[in-house]
Amino acid sequence: MKKLLIVAVVLVLGFFAYKNMDTSSSKTVKSDVIRIGGIMPLTGDTASIGVPIQNAANLHVDEINEAGGIDGRRMEIIWEDGKCSPGESSRAAQKLINVDKVSVILGGGCSGETLGAAPITEKNKVILFTPTSSNPEITHAGDFVFRTSPSDSSQGKVLAEYANAHFEKVGLISEQTDYAIVLADTFENHFTGEIVREDYLPSESDFKTRITKLKNENLDALFINAQNPPKYEIILKQLQEQNWATPLLTNEVAGGNVESTLKYKDFVSTLGLVAGNFVAPDNPRLDAFAQKYRERFGEEPPYLNYMATTVDALDILVKTLGDLGDNATSEAIRDALYATQNFDGMYENFAFDENGDSNITHSLFQFDGEKFVLLNE
Repeated sequence: MKKLLIVAVVLVLGFFAYKNMDTSSSKTVKSDVIRIGGIMPLTGDTASIGVPIQNAANLHVDEINEAGGIDGRRMEIIWEDGKCSPGESSRAAQKLINVDKVSVILGGGCSGETLGAAPITEKNKVILFTPTSSNPEITHAGDFVFRTSPSDSSQGKVLAEYANAHFEKVGLISEQTDYAIVLADTFENHFTGEIVREDYLPSESDFKTRITKLKNENLDALFINAQNPPKYEIILKQLQEQNWATPLLTNEVAGGNVESTLKYKDFVSTLGLVAGNFVAPDNPRLDAFAQKYRERFGEEPPYLNYMATTVDALDILVKTLGDLGDNATSEAIRDALYATQNFDGMYENFAFDENGDSNITHSLFQFDGEKFVLLNE
């Protein structure tokens, strides 16, 4: 008599499991847990941005789940370290798609991560939703690519317009990354005066020679265009050491890095530090979230601008997935995101254009000795 062997095989593929192994097929609901991917720089210099954003995302996912999740289903993020590298992000995207079977990825954090992952996610019809990447090339990175952060095209323009009104000759010390290069180029394209530019590699950590060279150019102002926060702090330190009293411009990365700026607050507040930024001033919802962050992680939350757009990206996804229910195929999610108009976010009312770009733009903020405040000229 033959024995009947019953084997129960349980495949936990998450909310976005494939209908079959064909990666070109749409994805459907198969579980009570909604799992999405996440790509952020979690090691290296840019981890000082990526880890706080990861913390903020995890904190908000806990809030989402405590409020009932998505139609009773819990939300989870499977994180991968993109290391602010296109290659690492590409590998992370392949793992999240082929192993974890996700249909939505939150990220990348750096523009290079997003541009590195986009060809992979686009080929597999997976949503790539970045809350922090700003390179203008992302506008045309694919039909499944969206972002809640603004493009550097607006940041470079507002900084250049400010410089046009105040300075004739500006120094530019700029990091060689996807984010910083495009921002520097955009600034140059809109600034009508003279620019003296010094580019540095992300591996560099001593800028004394470059600073001395720029100081000798009799500049009206200096634009510090760093992507990695530790380099921004080193440049401030070495500027102070050389006692170079010149007005300063900087980008949203430094503008969100209040902690590093505070270390040199007497120096920079005396000189005047203006940042192209998009942090929302006087925002009770963001203030409440920042307090929860302090209580959870025991530190002052950096990069409130990125935290706001991260929370908003997650909330937009929650609404989209909740509305679609069992019909949440990749194509349906994409179409619903394109159709999003006047979404009441923490930052502002969101809408997306035909390229998946949000309606957020940059504004100018000035450091007042304690924080960055909206600059009213």
